This record gives sequence, structure tokens and C-alpha cells, in this order.
Amino acid sequence: MKGASRARPLSLSPTALKLYVRCAYAYALDKIVKVPGYRRIIAAHLHTGRAVHTVLEQLVRQEQIRPEDAVSSLERTFSWGAYTDRQTAEAAFQTARARLDAWVGTPYGWGAGEQLAVEKMLRTRPRPLGSASIGSVVLIGKPDLVRVDPEGTLEVVDHKSGKPGDGVEALKRDFQAAIYRILAEERWPDYSAYRVSFSYLATGTVIGLTYTREEVEDWWQALLTVAERIARARLAVENDIALEEAFVPAPGEQCAACTFRRVCAFRAS
Repeated sequence: MKGASRARPLSLSPTALKLYVRCAYAYALDKIVKVPGYRRIIAAHLHTGRAVHTVLEQLVRQEQIRPEDAVSSLERTFSWGAYTDRQTAEAAFQTARARLDAWVGTPYGWGAGEQLAVEKMLRTRPRPLGSASIGSVVLIGKPDLVRVDPEGTLEVVDHKSGKPGDGVEALKRDFQAAIYRILAEERWPDYSAYRVSFSYLATGTVIGLTYTREEVEDWWQALLTVAERIARARLAVENDIALEEAFVPAPGEQCAACTFRRVCAFRAS
């Protein structure tokens, strides 16, 4: 129905924003076309990461953490059928087990302080975009853990099964950290200090990020700009503009690992 998007806010997660920036057309296949799961190609390492996160979600809720609990939970959770052959699956299972063993040995975020949320979906209030015709935006995110640390800082903890990338400044420029920081303060507004921490299981490294008030406001403005662009493109599609004109494809090296390479007519060969 034309104009239908005016009545519903645009929901944007860190993952959706990263996808849009990488390729607007891929975003549209995900959020507008809603390509069904059986036509998508999910990279094997993503299945491994999901298994690790599922087990961590269970462990962090427990009063005691035992290595055998991690192993038994992983065995129940692991998606053996997601891999091309048994040898690849076994290697991935051992990688996941190593990541969990490392966390159990030094369980960052567990025990000390006060847990506020585990794998809880958080949302901002709707923020209006440029005009009534394109509606508003709601930022959403589901951090692994939100807690108050022993010093009284509200901390959002996100576990990564890989290794650290380009350092603190690169992480601060990432949608995920900024949105988690915004979500934390909106949901729990009465804390004097906030921190977003990435815990890298492969190395045992924890990188904590803080934002000034000015940085938070700058991020809000940047996010609203991107959200307005997406909302206008969505409205264009609802008014019969071709999907590839509203959400312009960006074929390139990223196509080789794209979830939608099976269905995308514009993928790089």
C-alpha cells in the first residue's frame, strides 16, 4: 500500500546499518523483500559465533560456572549440519570450545557487579525524521550483557569470538558501539558513567569505550541522516520506484561473502 511506511517507525539495528552502508541493495533484500532463509547463504563462521553466544548467554545467568557445563551446552547447541563436511564442522566445534574454555577461565562480566540484562532487546523512543511523510526511526540492539560494574559504571558487554581489529578509534566509529551506548543511557538514564566493552575470546582482550556527551549527540545526528536516507528509499519503493533504483546495488569484493549472492542479480562475478 502506498504511504504505508508513514504509520510505522523504521527500526534500525547495528547489523542492519552495517549492511546498508556495505550495500543498500542487500539491505533491501533483507528488510524490504525479506528473502526467506532457505534462499540465503550463511557463512560457516557465523554459525560458530552464534553457538558460542548461545552458550555464553546460558553460562552468564548461572551462579556457578563449570567447564563441563560449557561443553555440554555447546554439544546441544552446535549446528553440525551448517558445515560442508564433518572435518570442517569438527574444526569449528573445537574453535568454539576453545573460545568458551578461555571465557570460563576468566569470565569477564560475570560475578562482579550487578546484572541488569542478558540478551535483552533494547529500543530507543521513536525519533522523527525529516518530514511526517517518512516517519520516525527507532534504534534497536540486543547486547550480550548489561551490568553495573563494581565502580558503579553502567557497562554494556559484547563478547566477540574473534580477535581485536583496528583498535579503539576504529571501534568508536562502528555502529554497534555507538548504538549500544545510546541504548544503555536511554534505558537506564540515571548513571553518571557509561562504558561499552568488547571482550575478545580468542585473545582474552577487553577493550572499553567511553563517549563524551558531544560524541553521543554527533552519533545521533549521523544515525538520523542515514535513517532518513533509508526511509526515503523505502517510501520510494512503496510508490513503485524500482528496488534497485531506490536501494542502489554496490557490487564488489564483498559479494563473494554476501548472504544474498544466490538471489542477487547485481552481484560481482
